[in-house]
Amino acid sequence: MRTEVANRLVMTRALVSARRQPSAPDFYAWVWAFPLRDGKFRVSTVEIPKPFVDEDDCFGEGDIERIHVATVETIEEIDTVVRGLGVDPETLDAPWKNDFPL
Repeated sequence: MRTEVANRLVMTRALVSARRQPSAPDFYAWVWAFPLRDGKFRVSTVEIPKPFVDEDDCFGEGDIERIHVATVETIEEIDTVVRGLGVDPETLDAPWKNDFPL
């Protein structure tokens, strides 16, 4: 993970995300990591049907496939989990840099 991304998680306590391969061709998918109040980090995936994203439509929780992958204690563990999902941890970034819609 790049230093500025780790700083975003630790210093500003903000989420980071990266695109990942979706489970079906008509979805977009991301992995994201979010700092928890207890100092740990949650790593999850999210998949959203392409039409919602492409057409900038409003969507709700029922339209989103969200899977909690892990809760980890260190930045290094985030890298390991993200890598296990087939995503290079170096691609993690602020959500607006990879079109993370949430």
